[in-house]
Amino acid sequence: MPKDTTDAPETLLDIRNLSVDFRTPRGRVKALRDFSFPIRKNRIVGIVGESGSGKSTVLWALLGLLAKNAEVTDGEVRFGDRDLLHASEAQLRATRGEEISVVFQDPMTSQIPVLTYGQQMLDILYRRPDVSTAEKRRMAVEMLGKVGIPDPDKRIDQYPHHFSGGMRQRAGIAMALLTGPQLLLADEPTTALDVTMEAQIIHLLQDLQKELDATVAVVSHNLGLIAELCDDVIMMYAGEVIEAGDVREIFHNAQHPYTRALLECDPARIDDVSRKLPVIPGDIPDLTKALSGCIFAPRCPRALPACQEKMPPDVTRGEMSLARCHLLDGPHHDPSWPPPLDVMTVGQGDAGAAKPARAIRDAPLLEVTDLNVQFQTVGPLRARLNGIRQRHVDAVLDVSLSVAPGETVGLVGESGSGKTTLGRCVLNLVPSQAGSVRFEGTETQNMPERRFKPLRRDMAMMFQDPVGSLSPRKSVRALITEPFQIHGIAGVDLDKEAERLAEMVRLPKAFLSRYPHELSGGQARRVGVARALALNPKLIIADEPTAGLDVSVQGEILNLMANLQAEHELGYLIITHNLPVVRHIADRLAIMYLGRIVEEGRTDEVFARPVHPYTQALVQGVPQPDPDRRRVHVSISGEVPSLLNRPKGCDFAGRCPFAQDRCRAEKPPHMTMPDGRRHACHFPLVQS
Repeated sequence: MPKDTTDAPETLLDIRNLSVDFRTPRGRVKALRDFSFPIRKNRIVGIVGESGSGKSTVLWALLGLLAKNAEVTDGEVRFGDRDLLHASEAQLRATRGEEISVVFQDPMTSQIPVLTYGQQMLDILYRRPDVSTAEKRRMAVEMLGKVGIPDPDKRIDQYPHHFSGGMRQRAGIAMALLTGPQLLLADEPTTALDVTMEAQIIHLLQDLQKELDATVAVVSHNLGLIAELCDDVIMMYAGEVIEAGDVREIFHNAQHPYTRALLECDPARIDDVSRKLPVIPGDIPDLTKALSGCIFAPRCPRALPACQEKMPPDVTRGEMSLARCHLLDGPHHDPSWPPPLDVMTVGQGDAGAAKPARAIRDAPLLEVTDLNVQFQTVGPLRARLNGIRQRHVDAVLDVSLSVAPGETVGLVGESGSGKTTLGRCVLNLVPSQAGSVRFEGTETQNMPERRFKPLRRDMAMMFQDPVGSLSPRKSVRALITEPFQIHGIAGVDLDKEAERLAEMVRLPKAFLSRYPHELSGGQARRVGVARALALNPKLIIADEPTAGLDVSVQGEILNLMANLQAEHELGYLIITHNLPVVRHIADRLAIMYLGRIVEEGRTDEVFARPVHPYTQALVQGVPQPDPDRRRVHVSISGEVPSLLNRPKGCDFAGRCPFAQDRCRAEKPPHMTMPDGRRHACHFPLVQS
């Protein structure tokens, strides 16, 4: 970064030559190397990069919250006249929360489950002894109101488990802003949120930043969020800043091959539906080994011999922009780089290959009809004592769905809509109260486990949390061969099967001896895929298969799943809220809201002409990875209603801009249109 800009008066926090190592049994991991960037006042700065690139390490280094095996080997972080890297613990405690606050990735683990929000917010203000308790509570209630929590004076006395995921994240933002900090750090603030709640959080952060004159640094791998929210962008790769600049320069005129490749891999930027998504070949390098030349050279499609040996120059553009690449300046300068935006620099292989048409005679692999799943909310004795008649809520209500061999069906909806419950019920992990579930023509609803177990060989589930669903005490080899032992399959060489499955999901053999905590998110996801495919199932239910993955890694996983589907005629039921991804991979789409399927049809038709207002809101609610296409308002506001208080009429009426009196009084039936689409709406947007 140019020296004359780092001392500019508008700089709030100046990171200079920051280097961080982690001591591990495999050697010292050089997680950050010579990281430099000034964060200017009243700006929103986005830090972007693949998992393992060091984004979160930057935040924790600023706050002195690095793990015990970390060592800051060089650099300084100037915050006003202080160097935070050399501040005492007492000085850091005074800075944290008061002047620099953090919004964490997972609000459920960063908030105290046994304390009300009121108590947690009072505790945050413990450094204000001159402010009365009543005034502190008033400040807390006011801040909860600012972040859009309804009835803040009442909800402040509730606990985190009383709030939905989006409401918990709002409360986390309120707690972070309560002390009026100069700098707000947000670590993946919308990763676990669906598109509508993500849009609300983006607009909330923008509004609060303007209102409070705050400076915000956001860590994310969601390019749509960065384009929608940020003013400046820092692109990181393997612990280094490889490009930085104004958000429009980065998205419209990226200079570094890595930045360009990452943008090209984003499904939201690919207009033509493609069965195979572009990916960046290779992986982030092993940072325990000696590094020379350009860090991206082993994966770069334009790498030159000099890239392997010489460190590329920092090429500046204007006041705050730089890119680190041989192609941009010096003896290896290439005037033809970068090419026009419509030229792909990432190899697509068979990206445009159409999926072979399925034979119409294929009978459904899975057929769900009028399924109803209820959860008990109160025991019989307590219900009788309190005069409660309705002891159950409908988590899944009159759902009908089918999956054919070789077909991919996407199940989309906001958090709490019942998607995962439906998947678990299909696998007989949750009992149903009404309806039918047929697998290859056999009725499996509430089948005794003894009879259902043989069917489990043909049905598998990929869980949402790839690391949390794997036993931490078992090696990868043991994990992917466990299905053979569970089903008592004899006469199998487990070592050979482990190697076969690892090769199938392109996991290096050396990883078979590793444990889940030693894997990245993408590697752990591959283990989950291998485990699900161990017994050659016919149906796979994938619960958020791309959650938390970078665009390139999610492309690899989805391409792998597509190849395996073509090879084995697998049926996929993919549960997700990632609409840009599902647009490319699903044959049919089912939109779920509060336990009901409100629209179902061919994916291209659902995206092109939504019938239900909720579907339209979801499609319009996806953040676009283009700063010139920022939305001026959210497509849908408010929260999903509580199942305990399900509306009498249409479940969506309270949030629908087209709702009429009939919608609030009468639940819409499922209707089938001439083109085969089904919907549940009194006043569909597209008339049959």
